[in-house]
Amino acid sequence: MSDVKFVVCHECDLLCREVSLKVGEAACCPRCGAKLFHHNRSTLDQTLALAITTAVLFSIMNTFPLMALHLQQNTRETSLFGAALAMWDRDMPVLCLLVILTTIAAPALQIGIELYILLNIKWGKHPQTTSLPMIVLQKLRPWSMVEVFMLGLLVSLVKLKDLADIIVGPAFWSCAGLIVVSAIMGSMLTPRHVWMWSQERKSHAHL
Repeated sequence: MSDVKFVVCHECDLLCREVSLKVGEAACCPRCGAKLFHHNRSTLDQTLALAITTAVLFSIMNTFPLMALHLQQNTRETSLFGAALAMWDRDMPVLCLLVILTTIAAPALQIGIELYILLNIKWGKHPQTTSLPMIVLQKLRPWSMVEVFMLGLLVSLVKLKDLADIIVGPAFWSCAGLIVVSAIMGSMLTPRHVWMWSQERKSHAHL
């Protein structure tokens, strides 16, 4: 029995015996049907590389122009933060703060926590102290809505294409890349993987 491992369902708290899975398979709770864990080949180094990639893409997204409008010999560029401030100038302070929260503040905090967790597991002296940051990360992820902003931006581009010449900036492509990389990160940086990497690091330290 010492070799038997168990996992607790995060939905109904049922104690389930852990089973071995093939790559791509997922284990579900026999009582409520919630997915317990998904088996993939993600490693700590791969996930850390993706986290660094998200940080670079996020920096580009907030540094370079998002798009530019060329109309009657006039060109006006705007950035992500500039677009949010434009809503403030048009007497939409709540929408402005919501955009800043969901597309700048929450993603920045999320990327920072992800980097902290991965760097702490890889080089930290106490890799087991990542439980609280992981809980915060799980609560924070639903507030990161870069993909919602991207969808709204695409709708705006379709409506403006007949009124002015639209020049897509580097931040636009960085935003698109960030959505894809963040989705992959969500499947790789899970509580189960963090626990497994921490245990591996702990066992190597005792050798």
